[in-house]
Amino acid sequence: MIRVQRRTYTLIAWPWRVMSWAQAPEGLEFTLYDVVQPVVRGVEVPGSPQDAARWKVAHDACQDLLRHAEDVVRHAHGVRCKPGFMADHRTVRLRRYGLMPGRKARSRRLFAECETRMRAAEEAYRPILDEIESRLARTPADPA
Repeated sequence: MIRVQRRTYTLIAWPWRVMSWAQAPEGLEFTLYDVVQPVVRGVEVPGSPQDAARWKVAHDACQDLLRHAEDVVRHAHGVRCKPGFMADHRTVRLRRYGLMPGRKARSRRLFAECETRMRAAEEAYRPILDEIESRLARTPADPA
């Protein structure tokens, strides 16, 4: 048995509410299943250790692609991260990017490219997601 935990990946909303001209798309939510240790809370799914390794690799690759797409769009909008103690400190270059002509159209184009990258990552992960969900559907629920 393999223990998996369902996770939802969404765009982090912080910098976009500061930038009135940035138009982040709605509904960018992606479902991922992470293979977790037996002591971590999750759902057990029938499968072999090879399945678990394959699922873990696919999860990590999809999550890395989603994060990369988000990092690219944040950097293009002027969001910079500085490493700090216990947490990263994010700054937004509002003045520089706020004065750019055509910033709304540029923001829409950047988010469209980000969404395309994220949808491509989702489609690459889709066979693994369907396999896990079909096994979850066939697994009897615990009578607890």
